[in-house]
Amino acid sequence: MINPGKILEHTTKKAKVNLHCLTDVHVGSKVFDRELFLKAIKTIKDDPNALWFGNGDMLEFIPPNYHIPEGDQLFDNNEQYSQFVKMVRPIMDKCVFMRGGNHDTLRSVRLAGIDIIRVLCDDLEVPYFPFPGYAVINYKHNRFTFASGHGKSGAKNGDMELIKLRNIFPDADMYYLGHNHQLYAKPVDSFEIMQDSEEVKRQWFVRGGSFIGYAEYARYAMFEPQTKGWVEIRLSDKDPEYIVHRK
Repeated sequence: MINPGKILEHTTKKAKVNLHCLTDVHVGSKVFDRELFLKAIKTIKDDPNALWFGNGDMLEFIPPNYHIPEGDQLFDNNEQYSQFVKMVRPIMDKCVFMRGGNHDTLRSVRLAGIDIIRVLCDDLEVPYFPFPGYAVINYKHNRFTFASGHGKSGAKNGDMELIKLRNIFPDADMYYLGHNHQLYAKPVDSFEIMQDSEEVKRQWFVRGGSFIGYAEYARYAMFEPQTKGWVEIRLSDKDPEYIVHRK
């Protein structure tokens, strides 16, 4: 487990890394897009330069006696856990970390005192990253630093929570959140004194999308429909390239 205040570092000898950011999968939801998630898994499995991380709400996870009826999911939580493990096991050797979200971690801790995603990470032998924080990908002679968290706000302007993340963790190349199912990657420039006498520093804001359609709770609350998909970051000797995989 990555304790608060510690920085997760992942080192590879590869000269190129394609980092896939998978968030808000919601295995078990009535509108979970299994085909799209399996496409992401196959993309990662077939790419020798691929790495990935899981950013929370990996399971739909509606516990018994919760304020949401269990019938709002396709199958129970045991089956969600089992199916998720079967799907991701072929790419676990490429996993940098996983964290939980409000659906899986917060619900399981609140009702049972057990973090279901921490248990999942222990079973799959990958680092568990419970809180927002820095992560570093070291590849050949390069270093890519990003700050990430699951996210908490459902506000229409997704940048506002990313700005909050940047205020707390200012020294990152990229800021990444999930939760609100928005899907975008965009550059954000600021002026700093750089070593080559330039004053512009480029960082990126990313909201990571999801693998579910328009859920009933979202329809009831009149949330805006969001495009399904995920973000991939291609790292090399050149500037990072951000690829948004949309469905």
